[in-house]
Amino acid sequence: MAKATTPRNQSQLRKEEARRRASKRQQQRLLTRVGAIGAIMLGLVVGIWWYTSAGSPTEASGQAVHQFNTNDFHSLAFDSEESDTLYFGHHGGLKVSHNGGESWEDTALEGVDAMQLAVPGGDSDRMYAAGHDVFYVSTDGGETWRSQPNNLPGLDLHSLAGSSSDPLRLYTVPAGQGIFTSADGGETWEAVTMPPGGERAAIALAVASGDPMHLYAGVGKRLVESTDGGMTWQEHSGPPGTIVTLTVSPSDPATLYAGTDQGLFERSDDGSWQRLPVETSGVVLAVAASLSDPERIAIVDQQGNLYRSDDGGQAWGQ
Repeated sequence: MAKATTPRNQSQLRKEEARRRASKRQQQRLLTRVGAIGAIMLGLVVGIWWYTSAGSPTEASGQAVHQFNTNDFHSLAFDSEESDTLYFGHHGGLKVSHNGGESWEDTALEGVDAMQLAVPGGDSDRMYAAGHDVFYVSTDGGETWRSQPNNLPGLDLHSLAGSSSDPLRLYTVPAGQGIFTSADGGETWEAVTMPPGGERAAIALAVASGDPMHLYAGVGKRLVESTDGGMTWQEHSGPPGTIVTLTVSPSDPATLYAGTDQGLFERSDDGSWQRLPVETSGVVLAVAASLSDPERIAIVDQQGNLYRSDDGGQAWGQ
């Protein structure tokens, strides 16, 4: 019996040894695959960490130059000739700074809603202020102001934009009434075409440098453009978030700065948007760019913090 069973036992042993070797090879292949996947994942994690911590354009920088203590924070504009002179508008009037936003004082426009400002180029003495039942003009650099007679259908003006090359060309949005333009400094107005979706969203307006008929509008999360003074519109991709305020670079009509509920964004010539590296406290409510120094930009956030950049938005602070 022993001689008869020995060949079968040896065969079974060889089969079991073969199975063990196959199983061991399979485990080794599995471990090799897991190691390769782990190395790839580690590389991805390291790459993401490097991009967000060292190479990301959204890395925040800078400190606020000033913090306003007014009840609200609405509008911001540079003087057309002096980049150190800034104007800030709120429901209680207009303030001015002569040192780049570090300190502020009240102007002659007090007790008036300066929700929107336009300080156009071409006439350093002309300024406009608009808001709830307000449309004021100054022709002496803000020393005195007067209510401007006009033919607008309403004076609840939530948006106002002036041209950097024509001090008499204005655009405004009376609440619920459409978009209007004036060629005579706000005395007479005519309606232009409402951009798509404008009936259901707040509209932020900005006029391109060098061409008073070249107009941009932020409509919710979308950007639209008109090259004929608002008669026709072309839609473009907008930045992340809802556009609250908008301005155009004085040196490049295709470069825009948009303040949104997700921060400050810059639109380049190719139409792409990049978040600029400034850490704000909530929504960016106002943005302005200097005509006399196009690299100088200033913004105000919903906590009243004023930030300033002197290099086109790459660094922020004093």
